[in-house]
Amino acid sequence: MKYSVEVPINVFGILKPTGCKFLRIDNRLPMEDLYQFIVEDCDRQKPALILSVYGGAKYFTTTERLEKEIIRGVIHAATMANAWILTAGIDNGISKLVGEGISHYRLLQEYPLTVKCIGMTTWGTINEDTRLELKSSSSRFPTSLCQRQIPDDAQEYKETIERNHTHCILFDGGKLNEYLSDAHRDKFVIAACKDTHNDHICFPVTIMVEGGLGSLEVLENDLKAKRPIVLIQGSGRLADALAMLIEQTSNSDRNQYRIQSEQEIEQALDRFFPSVSYSDIGSATKRIQKILQEENRYLLHVFSMNRDKNIVNTIFKAIFTVTKMKNKNESSEQEQRRNREDELVELAFEWNYLDGALPILQARQDEMLKIQNEIKIQKDISNKNRSTFIEYFLTAGFDPLTLVKKDYISNYQKFISKLYANTYKEMNTSHKSRVDTLFGRLPLKSIRELNYKLNKFVGSFIESIYSFEDDSFKNRIKIDLSNHVCTCCGSHTHVKDDSELQVISKIIKYDQINNKLMKYRMLRDLFLWSVFMDMPEMAKVLLLHVRFRICAALIASAVFKRYSKSSQTVYLKHKFLAQSLEFETYAAIFIDKCYEYNEKRACELLLRQIPLFGNVTCMQVAISSESKKLVKTACFHQTLNQVWFDKLSLTNRQTSAKLLRIPSILTFGFIAPWVINCRKDNEESIHNTTNNDLSEEGINYYVDRQHSKQDKCTNYWTRFRYFHESPMIKMSYHFMSYVWFLLVFSYMMLYHLDGRNTFTIPDWSEIYVIITVSTMFCEEARRIYHEYDTRMTERWGSTGSTVLTVLTNGFYIMPYFLFYLGLGFRYGSYDENLLTTARIIWALDLELWYLRSLKFVIALRFLGPKLFMLKNMLRDLFAFVYMIFIALTAYGVVSRALILYKQVPFTGRGIFGHIFYEPYWLIYGDVSDKNLLDDIINSDSSNATGNDAEATATHVLLAFHMLLINILLLSLITAVFTHSIDEVRENTEFYWRYQRYSFVREYFECLPLSYPPLIFISHIILLFLTIRSVCYSMFGRSQVASENNVPLSKKFTRIFKMIPMHGSQNEQWDSFENAATHSYIRSILEKSKNQDTLTTNHGKSGKTDDYSSRRNYNTTVV
Repeated sequence: MKYSVEVPINVFGILKPTGCKFLRIDNRLPMEDLYQFIVEDCDRQKPALILSVYGGAKYFTTTERLEKEIIRGVIHAATMANAWILTAGIDNGISKLVGEGISHYRLLQEYPLTVKCIGMTTWGTINEDTRLELKSSSSRFPTSLCQRQIPDDAQEYKETIERNHTHCILFDGGKLNEYLSDAHRDKFVIAACKDTHNDHICFPVTIMVEGGLGSLEVLENDLKAKRPIVLIQGSGRLADALAMLIEQTSNSDRNQYRIQSEQEIEQALDRFFPSVSYSDIGSATKRIQKILQEENRYLLHVFSMNRDKNIVNTIFKAIFTVTKMKNKNESSEQEQRRNREDELVELAFEWNYLDGALPILQARQDEMLKIQNEIKIQKDISNKNRSTFIEYFLTAGFDPLTLVKKDYISNYQKFISKLYANTYKEMNTSHKSRVDTLFGRLPLKSIRELNYKLNKFVGSFIESIYSFEDDSFKNRIKIDLSNHVCTCCGSHTHVKDDSELQVISKIIKYDQINNKLMKYRMLRDLFLWSVFMDMPEMAKVLLLHVRFRICAALIASAVFKRYSKSSQTVYLKHKFLAQSLEFETYAAIFIDKCYEYNEKRACELLLRQIPLFGNVTCMQVAISSESKKLVKTACFHQTLNQVWFDKLSLTNRQTSAKLLRIPSILTFGFIAPWVINCRKDNEESIHNTTNNDLSEEGINYYVDRQHSKQDKCTNYWTRFRYFHESPMIKMSYHFMSYVWFLLVFSYMMLYHLDGRNTFTIPDWSEIYVIITVSTMFCEEARRIYHEYDTRMTERWGSTGSTVLTVLTNGFYIMPYFLFYLGLGFRYGSYDENLLTTARIIWALDLELWYLRSLKFVIALRFLGPKLFMLKNMLRDLFAFVYMIFIALTAYGVVSRALILYKQVPFTGRGIFGHIFYEPYWLIYGDVSDKNLLDDIINSDSSNATGNDAEATATHVLLAFHMLLINILLLSLITAVFTHSIDEVRENTEFYWRYQRYSFVREYFECLPLSYPPLIFISHIILLFLTIRSVCYSMFGRSQVASENNVPLSKKFTRIFKMIPMHGSQNEQWDSFENAATHSYIRSILEKSKNQDTLTTNHGKSGKTDDYSSRRNYNTTVV
């Protein structure tokens, strides 16, 4: 040829810094070879889906919302289903939009997956500068040819490649400004779909975004090859025109069509292509008529932002429809068709698209178990994006126990450990990093590690649910010290697998009797797995099927809240806090639903002991995790009232009953049986809980059915006992005894604290105070041991701050320490100085005893939250103490250096008195230095000039510090205090109920006669019962007299839990909770289905044109 010359086309390389791999090839190269070449470059990972995203080019614009949806859908499909994205590869239009979206995904994701995006264009389409750049980037291209081949002033359509693609293929046909046809893409997709080696199946889908009339070639090629097409409605021009025509000529279900007229097509083209010539309209009309023929309608799908959930679902719907039609039309063997359906089900699993696979699953109900095995549910269950399928299988009756081989039932432990390991393996890098930081390294060394995790993230009050050995007192101390104090205090790295297998075998042998209970255990473990592995969507699905739904939601909230506190980034803190709040809200609404149907049963649900979750109660988890939403519910408040009055009637809250309560207390309860109302027998419904259904070891505020049938004398003493067992009455007597103790202590300090040489026997007031403090100390020690032994430690460390926790514990310990320290000084010697020391120590101690009386304020609703205000103000004060100390020290040292040089004694007393004490009074406006400075300035001494200058400088310094301390710092701390008060005032109900829980629980668990010093009687009885219990255990004798009785020592030291006597009571509670909350949890799952769960937000607007309408210029190009 006259105007042609043969040159090498070995132009290939990688563009920096995006890493785009480019390759210039002969357009006559077989597409099968190119496809295999790219497969090799992708580590031989073949695509399961090919997304051809074509359409708009220059001057293409769309809404930001639609842009984001397109990019999110395309990238989500590419990352989840191993898809390849094909575009025109030019830096404008939809190609640019996709490329920028991929770039944003790489930059914004911490650990992005590789999105394979292939641009296919021609060498002659790009401009000369781009061609020269690509030649220069090729290491083997001849240097002599790396120069411009056309004049600088030559007219050319300037295009360049989009550099964020992973691959850019440039087909060279030897022409400049070459027409960009769809032939290359069409052949490439055909080659990919024909590759069935090793049962590989590739599903092609074309997404048409906007587009000009030249894009009709893309649609025609796809329809010819029976490839599905998704038209993006709202993107403009061709996509909108075709979408409008499809909707006009189809019924609402899209299963009946009519032939559109030429006039309708012309009107649509005239609307969306107003500047196109009449001749082009005529040819386009005929092409569109062929495209919209009835036999092609099943291939055309329209995505609408206002109607459809997301693009991914529309893509899968298109694939499913086409595959179903192919199976229907093709006369292939049944086995081959089933294999294709199985592939489709697996792809549906990858995208969590249940709607697409549902017809297959429903049609093959008899093969459900086989399908589950084929898709390897053991592995697929570990991916959070398959939650809807797990929901479907569980709802359809799938037994999770089938995941464990029945022949090897002892492998249940290994199954749980493997589940965590497989989940971790399937996670992306970002998810793995979160789990490593928050949960810990995987795989688990032993299933017992989950006990340590529950102890760490939920609280030490939860019993071990995977190994009974961890419930021993010694092991508990090691675990609690390791998780909550210091990691070096205890170690649980060494695990005895043989012992653990024995424990699991015992559990399984017991549970084989009740297979239903074993299923509940499995669902519980799956729920905890989904929470620990940060899979909230899966946790919501399992929440529908797990027992004890309220407690499960609270545990999930507690774990996520702990994750939030342990997270290192602001994003993760907010993410986990939002998840925690979500499950906390679920728990609160669950209990509200229960309270709406049956108030009494709802209160019991909060108090009942839950064996499946380590014998915790919902109240314990809510208090430990500070679940504001549940604590603020009406049910929580009513539950505390039920326990507060115990067997006394709730009508005693009325004003008239309160007045009658005063004489009843003053007469030590002897008139109470006549004036105080007790509860009535709970016989309103056969389903209501009765006294005999609950153990006396825990909470049981129902009266005995035999109560009303007793004679008057027996009935009187029964009601007398009910009166004194009420926590409200216990608190009243304790308050009276405590006030009497303070009065006696004050009387002793004022009048009877003489030296030892002045008396033979101490005054009665001193003896009374010593006995009272000693009995209170014994009771405090017993109470702490009892709380730890019974795992009622939900309030331990509840301050949220290590410093405040230490100070709070110190506040409770210090009064006893100071009292016995003062007692030692008082009786240690006859020295009068030691007596003075004892007086000072006891005076400080009495101050603390007075402050401790503030705890009785908790019982008052209008004063209880004020204690929280004081706590928050103390927290704020500590932050300002340092700043004030710095200001005072700076002034004290500098001022004394100027005006009292060498006059401050270098002793502790001298430095404290001159440097700290005097400046301290500046806080209160007492400026004692002013007179001293005036005297120095007005002095007539010989060195007055020097003193006058120093005193004047100190005056200026004093004025500055007065401004700093009195005006700025004190005003600031006042403002901070005001903020703390307002914060508590906004949550008054929560803070009051939060404190009241501890208050009610403390007096419910009090021993009889728990009023110092009479408490020593209860201590003697308890000591006797304990010794008897030890003797019985040594000789193998049982303490239980009958089935419905518990040992007297257990009745004596009750715990704040409602413990059923029979398993049937737990079944009744479970049935009621499930019935009351089932509809709400179903609505949550339905809402989750209807929401777009995609989380990638990418995409930017671009201005492009349609490359298919490019004119063909037969200009020779090198």
